[in-house]
Amino acid sequence: MAEEMDDGALLDRWIDKDTAAGRSLVERHFESVHRFFRSKIDRGAEDLTQRVFAACVAEPQRFRGEGTFRAYLLGIARHILFNHFRKQRREVRALDFGVVSMEELQPSPTSALAMRGEMRLLHAALRRLPLDLQIVLELHYWEGATTAEIARIVEVPVGTVKTRLARARRRLGREIEAARAEPGLIESTLNGVEGWLEGIRQLY
Repeated sequence: MAEEMDDGALLDRWIDKDTAAGRSLVERHFESVHRFFRSKIDRGAEDLTQRVFAACVAEPQRFRGEGTFRAYLLGIARHILFNHFRKQRREVRALDFGVVSMEELQPSPTSALAMRGEMRLLHAALRRLPLDLQIVLELHYWEGATTAEIARIVEVPVGTVKTRLARARRRLGREIEAARAEPGLIESTLNGVEGWLEGIRQLY
């Protein structure tokens, strides 16, 4: 049964034209990959998600069984997202995703309109972080990714992931504190960051 097979075996069967295995593999990981895009862009998330799975079949040798298949897919997703923004901006200079934020790259997804005050405040703060920092926070809190998985996804050493997570949390707190909002709303957002992050995740 496809449901009982591991990801590597399903990928091998998909490459051998077993469409049922392919469907099982996509169903297993679609939510995480789609959420990765949907939280950042309002249009085109479905197309970019499909491109991730197409890429893993087109070059299956890139997955060597080192680390999880989810980390492998989200690593592809990260490259596809960055290329999407580079093509969208059509700028001569290279985009530095360690500096540029989603607030600068694209208007906020319309799903933000459905959020309660604390989540909306936190969501706006997330989008003001450099995209590299936003990604590590989302992978940690939304996907429950380990530091080793995140390291594979963002292609840095584990120690660097730990440093980025710490820096991202500090920066997120500063962005929330600097927001133009009622003091009580800022306080309740800061006091329940992890819970509000989980609430945002449910919308994607």
